[in-house]
Amino acid sequence: MRRPWTPLRSSTRYARGRLVLREDTWRLPDGREVVYPVLAVGVTVGVLPFVDDAHVLLVGQYRHLARGLSWELPGGGAGEGEDPLVAAQRELREEGGYRAERLTFLTRFHPSNAYLDEVAYCYVARGLTADPLPADADEFIERRVVPFAEAVRLATDGEITESVSKMTILQYVARPPERS
Repeated sequence: MRRPWTPLRSSTRYARGRLVLREDTWRLPDGREVVYPVLAVGVTVGVLPFVDDAHVLLVGQYRHLARGLSWELPGGGAGEGEDPLVAAQRELREEGGYRAERLTFLTRFHPSNAYLDEVAYCYVARGLTADPLPADADEFIERRVVPFAEAVRLATDGEITESVSKMTILQYVARPPERS
């Protein structure tokens, strides 16, 4: 019988803000010890906000790694211990300027489960009313309302490249909560 994967130890190598780079040491089923780097990010949320039955809100933010404007859904990181649903409402208010009457869970996924501990929770927002919170100090956000079909095209044509936004939009196409 094979031995299980066994966690041995974990050590932090670098920390800045919400991000922590750590090394996790595991004993493999064959008895070897291996060190895996992990970028600890935590919980992330993405919100697909319908301003009416046919239109959604996108936000544009400059992303330094992409060296350009990235069109995305409102979203971001949950605070330590913050419920993802609460984080989704907060991020919608900060980035989108709206509060949702209804937030419906779509799915959760791991954007990159080999080296990130990140877990993304995806929601649909309906019944929007203006209720903005201040954006984070490093966010300079543009907003654009587009037909939902256009958001789908942007995701499928590779113009929306951010994984949580793309997954949220395409998950909604595959299984909208109204059909579940």
